[in-house]
Amino acid sequence: MNHYKLTDFIRDLTDVVETTNSDSDRVSQAEHHLSKLLRSKSWLPMEKMSAGNNSYGRHSLYRDPQDRFEILALIWEPEHSTPLHDHDGTWGVEGVISGRMKIFNYLQLESYSNQTTKLSYAGTMTINEQSTGELLPPADCHILKPQGEETVITVHVYGKQLNKFRVFEPTNQKNIFTTYEKTVGYTTETCLENLSNQS
Repeated sequence: MNHYKLTDFIRDLTDVVETTNSDSDRVSQAEHHLSKLLRSKSWLPMEKMSAGNNSYGRHSLYRDPQDRFEILALIWEPEHSTPLHDHDGTWGVEGVISGRMKIFNYLQLESYSNQTTKLSYAGTMTINEQSTGELLPPADCHILKPQGEETVITVHVYGKQLNKFRVFEPTNQKNIFTTYEKTVGYTTETCLENLSNQS
C-alpha cells in the first residue's frame, strides 16, 4: 500500500462510480480509497502547485471523461479561508495531506424563493494530517480555515466538475442566510499523462 498512487486512486474511483448507485455508498468507498492515497505525498506534483496571491490555490488533478468525479489539490497559506459555501448539490470527500484544517459545519434546512436559505450550525472539527471527511447534501455546507503557521495541502473529490457553488452570508434573522452563486476555476490543470509515470 506504500506505492498507492494517484493513478491507482483514479482507477478505484472509476470502479466506485461504475458499481454503486447511491451517493452515500460512493462517499463511503471514496473516503476509504482517499485514506490510502493520503499515506504518501510522493504522488503529488508539488513543483507545479502554489497558493494564490489572495486565496488558496485550486489545482485540478483529474476529471473523469464522463463527469462522474473530479480530483483537486488545494494549497492554503495560514491567512486563507473559504466563505461559508455548499458544493452545488454533489457528494464529495476531502482529506488533509499535510497540516491541519479547521472545519465549521452547517446543515441546509430549507431554501426560499428570495435567495435566502435556512442553515443550522452543526459543530466545528479539526482535521489532522492523513484524516478525511465526507460531504453529502444537505450536510455539505462549511467554512474551511487552515490551522497553525504552516502551508496546508488538502485533496478534494467531488461527484462532478465543481465549477460553481453557493456562498451564504448571515442576516439579522437567526439561521437565515442570503445566498449568491460563485464560479470558480483552477490555478493549474495537470494532465493525467504527466502523472502516469509516478514511482
